[in-house]
Amino acid sequence: MQDKIKQKCDEIRDLLLEKNISYGNSVFDRGVLFDIDPVKAIQARINDKLNRIKKNQSFEGDDDDLKDLTGYFILLQLAIENQKDVMVFKKIHSEWVYNDTDDE
Repeated sequence: MQDKIKQKCDEIRDLLLEKNISYGNSVFDRGVLFDIDPVKAIQARINDKLNRIKKNQSFEGDDDDLKDLTGYFILLQLAIENQKDVMVFKKIHSEWVYNDTDDE
């Protein structure tokens, strides 16, 4: 079973990397037309996939939706981690600016 788990994880990794080559990091961008938070955008895509799975009520024959959904959950984790990194950077930066102006 361990080999099957590794194989499935490799499939998802390969899918994400192929899509990243095709689309770049667009899933993490706020959008050209609509200024949408990447976390919210990925959550919407997850919701769409779940609705499609619920509507089809079957996974037989085609597991593309499941692979996409798994990939979106990984991307969601990355987007959340990225937001936390940005918030920490902004906090550090704003404290640096505050301390710098305090010294004058």
